Parts: sequence; structure tokens; C-alpha cells
Amino acid sequence: MADVTAKLALPAPRSARIAVLLARVFALLGAAIGALVLAGWQFDLTGLAERVPDLTAVKPNAAAGMLGAGLGLFCLTFRRLRPVARLIGSALVLLGLVTLIQQLFGIDFGMDQVLLRNGPVAVDASQPPPSMRMAPGTAGTLILFGLALLYAKQGKALSGFSQFLAIAMLAQVLIVLTGHAYGVSNLYYPFPFTAMSVYGAASALLLAVGLLAASPEYGVAAAIIEPSPAGEMLRRLLPGIIVLPLVIGWLAHQAELAAYYDNAATLAIFAVASIVVLAAFAWTTIGAVRRADRDRNEALMELRGQREWLSTTLGSIGDGVIATDPSGSVLLLNKVAEQLTGWTLAEARGRPIWEVFRVIDETTRKPLDDPALKALRERHVTRLESGALLVTRDDRELPVEDSGAPILGFDGSLAGSVLIFRDVTERRRAAQRQTMLVGELNHRVKNSLAIVQSLVQASLRQATSKPAQAMAQTLAERLQALHRAHDLLLESQWSGASLKAMVERELDPYQRADGPNISIKGPDVLLPSQCTSILAMTLHELATNAVKYGALSQSTGQLGVSWKMARGGRLLLTWEERGAIIAPAKRNNGFGMQLIDKGIRHNLGGETKVDFRPTGLYVELNVPLDPSKEPRTKPQPAPVEPV
Repeated sequence: MADVTAKLALPAPRSARIAVLLARVFALLGAAIGALVLAGWQFDLTGLAERVPDLTAVKPNAAAGMLGAGLGLFCLTFRRLRPVARLIGSALVLLGLVTLIQQLFGIDFGMDQVLLRNGPVAVDASQPPPSMRMAPGTAGTLILFGLALLYAKQGKALSGFSQFLAIAMLAQVLIVLTGHAYGVSNLYYPFPFTAMSVYGAASALLLAVGLLAASPEYGVAAAIIEPSPAGEMLRRLLPGIIVLPLVIGWLAHQAELAAYYDNAATLAIFAVASIVVLAAFAWTTIGAVRRADRDRNEALMELRGQREWLSTTLGSIGDGVIATDPSGSVLLLNKVAEQLTGWTLAEARGRPIWEVFRVIDETTRKPLDDPALKALRERHVTRLESGALLVTRDDRELPVEDSGAPILGFDGSLAGSVLIFRDVTERRRAAQRQTMLVGELNHRVKNSLAIVQSLVQASLRQATSKPAQAMAQTLAERLQALHRAHDLLLESQWSGASLKAMVERELDPYQRADGPNISIKGPDVLLPSQCTSILAMTLHELATNAVKYGALSQSTGQLGVSWKMARGGRLLLTWEERGAIIAPAKRNNGFGMQLIDKGIRHNLGGETKVDFRPTGLYVELNVPLDPSKEPRTKPQPAPVEPV
């Protein structure tokens, strides 16, 4: 069962998907800056140098590091490419360390000119060629980012360390960019004003923010996108915290440069303006938090009411109910589920569903796929299935029927699943008892018919007169027709009999190559048990009459039996004989015709039409297949055509 949950494709929340997409965009932008700088160093792009001034401030090895960092961040956002991202991170750390070693010990490994085709070229011919060595600030940034790539997405502790490195990198880059914006002319001030170009700092800024956004499940990104009052407050305050102090400081610095204020006045203005602006942001944020808290309290009250309603509903359901979260862990069980599984709600909550609801195949004894997990995978309701055995906590086995359904949120996201199951032990016992009783009933009915047939056969053997022998023979044949009808009911466990099978069995003795032409046509209608015996006797009497006087009495005869269903669940059956003219002496209302008319009309509430046509006998039966709902008509003699 553990393999089942590992394959569940659970969609990430929309905000998390946006954060990862933002990380990919920033990664590509950071890599694009590095690629642009490398192109400027590798090729004679005079137009590019004019449009992008100070391009050579970023050295080729630093540009290659930025390009690799962007590609590493992009790979980090894909699960299968994370080993590549960590390999790139190791290379970035090595590149930064080698650069710092060269700076500290004055060693030249020759790596600064590797990425140049023709060596360093001076922008101004009167000036010496620029230095190809990466700035220490850029080297430190690459080391921080490489370590952050190595530890990202590797558990809570290591991922937290990775985010700490990204924040440290972000702080350094912001100081450098702020220094550039405020006009800090010497980039070689002591830390934190480390030497770094504007392009390198911009690329590092994109990479640091992208690295934080690439992990929306925890850390800074998780706090920002959190759908709670705290998350909303942070989202509202963050622009003011980051942007406004920089803007106010820049404006105060410009006022100082214009000699409007001295240094002390500028600092005072900066402090007070920051307080006022941040207080205004906080005030608007407090209002939003109050509204969110009020909405949350209202939703909480509604949720409590729904929980009570749900608890009452689940307690009144006669089936076992288990609900899970999207990962398949148990959230709740109702009382019936506790009784059937042997687990209490406190013990089962948080456990995988396959530990609480263990089902095996009744025949193979192999574990079955849990309906709740199947609903999570396929996102549709599974039908109620039988043939499963529930293995309870104390290793008892109960036959159950179960089904599962996914629980979808309002935005279509998967919120969990619900499993419904019931114990069918008593139903199976009742079915077994019913089967035993039906078997006993069949046995007794067959014995009774056999006794009656034996008596008739004995009477037939003892009869001396031809009328007595004929009567006994007719009675034996009618009992045999009842016996065949009983066999049909027995095959379907007394749920009904097939009309097609009944007609075929009655006429099968007369189907021969040199015999009369018999046509049987109609859908396979299931006759109710109360109609089976009467219709069987009716078909037998018609067949006996046709054998003696009608179409089955000679090889040139034609018999057509057809039926169809009409409105109201009524059966329309037609018996039509051709090619055999019944002698006038035989056109009488004998016992067989009376049996047909009285059985169909009186017992089943149907209608009969008997017509002795010149071409042969024509009989039409209109029988309701649910006679209990039909009004019983007074038995009337069948209409007989005048001679």
C-alpha cells in the first residue's frame, strides 16, 4: 500500500505554482545577464557596448558564474534536475574560492583569461587593458549562492540554512545597489560595500529572490504566500519595509547634496519620514487584519455548526465512514467504522488508511486496492464492490462492500477522500438460508411432481379402456409441461423464467428436418414466477392441439410463435398456424381451450383471442407481467368463430 500513495499526483496550491514560476523567470533573467556580458567579451559588439555602458565592469569569469547560477536555479525548480543544480552549486563554490585564494595570496592560476579569445582589450586605446580578475564581492556572492543551491530542498534544517544564505546574499546585494544609487563612488570600501558592478549586483538580486521563491513550502516564501491574516499582513508590510526606506533615504540624500540640509537634519528627516510612512502602512494593514480576523471568526462559527451537523449525520449513518486527507491519512471515523475496524478515532487519526482499513480478496487472499486511495488517484467515485474481507485490528475477517469518493475543494484542488463500507455478514447468512430453503422447496416440489407422475403412470398401465388411457396420457403430458416450467424457475432461483427458453423447450421435440416449419421470434423476456406455470400450460395445450389437429400434425404445416412487449409491461404473444385445415368436427371449445382462456383471463388478468381461420388456428394472448396490479376479469368463454 505504501507504493500506492507514492504515486498520487497531488496538485500544488496556485500561489505555490506562481512562486515557482517566478523563480524560473528570475533564473532565466539572471542567466541572460551573464550571457549578455559573455557575448560582449567574446565578440566585437560595438553597438552593444554603446547601449549597455560599463559592460566590461563584469569580468568574463564572473559572467560565466552568473550564467551557471541562473541555470542552476532553473534546474532546482524541477525535481529530476536537482542533482544537476547541486553539481552547478559545487562548481560555483569552487570558482569563488579559487578567486578569493588568488586575491589573498597573489597567485594566478590563469583562469581569468580562459574565457577570452584574444585576451583583454581596452575600451580606450590610451588606457591599459582592464583587469580580468573577478571582484571579491562577486566571488563571495557566488560562494553564498553555490552553498544555498547545495542545501536547498534537502529537509527542513538544511533548507532553512539555504534560505539563511540567500537572505545574507540578498542583504549584501541590496547594500551594494543602494550604495550605487546613493552615489558611493569607491566600491572598495570596507565590508559591507564590497566591490561589485551594477550588472553583477542586479543578477545576484534576481538569483537571491528566485532562490527564496523556489521553496514555497517553507521559509520566507511560505510566510509570504500563507493564506492567513499573518500572511496578508506580511504581504502588505513587505513593500513598505523594503522599498520606502530606500526611497526616503535617497530623497534625503539628494536634499543633502543640494545643500538644503546638513547631515544631521537629513538623518532626522529620514527617521521621522520612515516612522510616518511605516505607521501608515501598519494602520492600513491592521484594518485588513481586523477584517480578515472577523471573517475568520464568522467562518469558524459556520465551520463549528457544520462540524456538529456532520458529526450528527455520520453518527446516524448505518454504514462505516472514514475520511482522509490528500495524502491518504485518516482524519475521522464514525462510530460504525470504529466498531467494524476495531480502531478508535483517537488511535486512527493521522495513520495511513491502509493500516486502519485492511481489505483482502475473499478468494485469492491477496491485499486489495483501497477505494479511498483509488478515488484520490483517479478523482472519481468508485462503485460499490463486494468480494472483499475486512481484516479488523484483532485479525477478525468481515465480508464488506465498499466504495470511495474524492473530496474536491471549491477551486478544484484535492482535499481528501471518503470511504463508505458496510458489513454484509447477516445479508450473506440470509442469502444462504434463502438458498437452502429454495433448494428444499425445489426438492419437495420435484418429489411431489414425481409422485403424481408415478400415480398417473400407474393408472395408465392399469387402464383397460382407451378413453381412460387417453385421459391418463394427457394428464401425464400436462404434468411434464409443469415439470419443465419448474425446471426453468429452478435455474433462475425462482426469480422468473425465460419465455424464449420455455417456447423452445416446448417445441423442440417437433423440430426436425422433414417436419413442419416452426418459426420462433421475440425478445428474451423474463416471466415472473406467478406467470410461468400458466403460460407453460398454455403453450403445452396449444402444442398438443397443433400435434393432433393443426400445423404440427403434418410435415407441410407452418407454425409461427412471436411476441413483443407493449406499454404498461404487457406481453403480446401470437400463435399462428398455417397449412393445416382443422376439421369442423374438431372446432370445439374443449378442455384445452377452456384451460387457456380461464388461466389467462382469470388467474393473470389478461385477454385471449382464439380464431379458427380457414388457414389454421390463430391465438393472441395479451398478458400483464405483473398480474397483481391488474383488475381480475370475470372468466368468459373464448369467442369461437361460427362454422
